[in-house]
Amino acid sequence: MKPIANLSQIDIDPSVPCFVPLGGSGEIGMNFNLYGYQGQWLVVDMGITFADDTTPPGIDVICPDISCLRSVKDQVAGIVITHAHEDHVGAIHYLWRQIQKPVYCTAFTASVARRKLGEAGLLDQVPLAEVLPGSTQAIGPFELEWVTLTHSVPEANALLLTLGSVRIFHTGDWKLDPHPLEGAHYDDRRLMELGELGIDYLVGDSTNATVDGWSGSEAECHSALLRVIAEQKHRVAVTCFSSNTARLSAIGDIAHETGRRISVLGRSLYNYLQTAKATGYLKNFPDLVPTEDLDYLPRSEQLILATGSQGEPRAAMAKLAKGEHPDLLLEPEDTVVFSSKVIPGNEKKLYRLYDLLAQKRIHVVTEQDAPIHVSGHPCRDELRWMYRALRPTHIIPVHGEARHMIAHAELAESLGLGATQVTNGDVLSLSVQAPKQVGRVQTGRLGLSGSSLVPLSDRALSERRALADGGLITVTLVLDKKCRLVSEPQMQCVGVPTGEVELDSVTADLALAIEDILSEQSSRVLQSDELLREALQREFGHMLRQWLGIKPRQLIQLVRI
Repeated sequence: MKPIANLSQIDIDPSVPCFVPLGGSGEIGMNFNLYGYQGQWLVVDMGITFADDTTPPGIDVICPDISCLRSVKDQVAGIVITHAHEDHVGAIHYLWRQIQKPVYCTAFTASVARRKLGEAGLLDQVPLAEVLPGSTQAIGPFELEWVTLTHSVPEANALLLTLGSVRIFHTGDWKLDPHPLEGAHYDDRRLMELGELGIDYLVGDSTNATVDGWSGSEAECHSALLRVIAEQKHRVAVTCFSSNTARLSAIGDIAHETGRRISVLGRSLYNYLQTAKATGYLKNFPDLVPTEDLDYLPRSEQLILATGSQGEPRAAMAKLAKGEHPDLLLEPEDTVVFSSKVIPGNEKKLYRLYDLLAQKRIHVVTEQDAPIHVSGHPCRDELRWMYRALRPTHIIPVHGEARHMIAHAELAESLGLGATQVTNGDVLSLSVQAPKQVGRVQTGRLGLSGSSLVPLSDRALSERRALADGGLITVTLVLDKKCRLVSEPQMQCVGVPTGEVELDSVTADLALAIEDILSEQSSRVLQSDELLREALQREFGHMLRQWLGIKPRQLIQLVRI
């Protein structure tokens, strides 16, 4: 089905609810979903994802392209954020201007959102409404209930949407943690009650649909981290996801239990700590030791919390591994604990980090060495439990790569449930009888370049990648009125590996080659700068590949006298 640029061009029955994922279906991260009903739309989550090895240089943050919403902007009733993770709330300050509608979320998520909006100068412009977990609210024609679930961040909520006779349960990110350390327990009684009412559609997290068993409890992770840290005789540095409040709580308790003092390296960790404390979490977290006072503490009493669990090159852990952090130098026999999973695509960055630390004789502990991380997403047994409780008629897997969503659909079908697979851009009608795809809208990815969001397919980003791969050669030609060379070409190389090739000899050969190229061109080409430049670039590219074995980007400047 061919994608359409504007959502308003899709023939949608306003009396039947519909679902449109614009991010997060077919990928992990960048969640952005739409629900439509009675001619209005509800946005659920506004997330980002991060760059990997395939992303053009200079792009770290990626947002969904939501341009298809422009035609229905006035019909958007509001924006709901399920929880405070970056892949659900991280794009709010980048994308809100395109929608400009009220934002609804619980207190902890609102605190995170306010910080982002404040940094973007939007805090006074965005209507931000705090809701209570477990509460109900009408947003336009959308009847919502926030249903408490557990995750690795406080106040993770599923949403029950009652749209006429259709009930939709949108899980957000969740797990079944009997001992979550921070935040409320999941409301199993309410889940059972909803099952009695009847759920028509469950739109659900697929991240761990390929993993058997249960995800494990944060309390179990606390015990494993305590054992690892208690065994160390020198400094310990721990890195984890900055937003994992339960893990931060565990590390704070471990500091008390092992007689260590905590220092924090990295702005995002510090911000999440302050947000959690300001909203009533991490009440027993110890006071921080300023980094400038670390020299007064024995190494055996130091516990460092550092950003960079995914090997991010500008994060604190990468700087520590390179010996470039301005506030701390790790020493032989220190220990670094990676209390996180490796997100697909980050393997190379992390393995390089492990090697750098090992070369400095620093011990590295990962989840492969000890159970020091538990996932915040449901494994297969948790999915089974949820479906037995809610008894949904139909499952729509989201929040996962294709293999996760396929496994999720197959699991649902094995339980006798219907399952429909979607990808970003699908427009799905959700009637009581059965779902039906009624169209597709254009989607894509926008990379943050400076302060601008640019399509990753943009020519400028493609050129940036080409420059990174092969460098740039600038050739300046001075031509007389008869289009003959007045002097030897001037060639400058930027980032071009020339190896053993002598550029002086290349320049001499280039002058002869250009004379031949000029003699072969028609008068029409010779008199047009654009056509002549294209002809020279085409031939010059072949010559460069022969000389250098690569084809750098070429910039040919013509000077006519």
